[in-house]
Amino acid sequence: MKPRYMILKGGSPAIHKLGDIGREVDDLIFIQSETDDHFIEIFVEGFGFMDVEFQKNDCRPLTHGEIEKLNNSQIRLGGIRYKMQVDAEGYPIEGEEKLR
Repeated sequence: MKPRYMILKGGSPAIHKLGDIGREVDDLIFIQSETDDHFIEIFVEGFGFMDVEFQKNDCRPLTHGEIEKLNNSQIRLGGIRYKMQVDAEGYPIEGEEKLR
């Protein structure tokens, strides 16, 4: 599976080995693997829980507005700012731009 950004619908379960860590509002997730019924990976923001399972029917693609917002955002890591870019389906566009 090609890694992708999606939205977990608010109030949906997010199963981690510590239990359900789902959130009440829609939230951005990053998917890197899947089973027949679940997408697996992380919430983009939060405590960094890995290998979280999200039911596929509880996830939805990004809207045009969410893609635009994501493409206009920046991430700061170790003092370096990165501009994030995704395509119309939420797949990361390679070659993040460093902004310093």
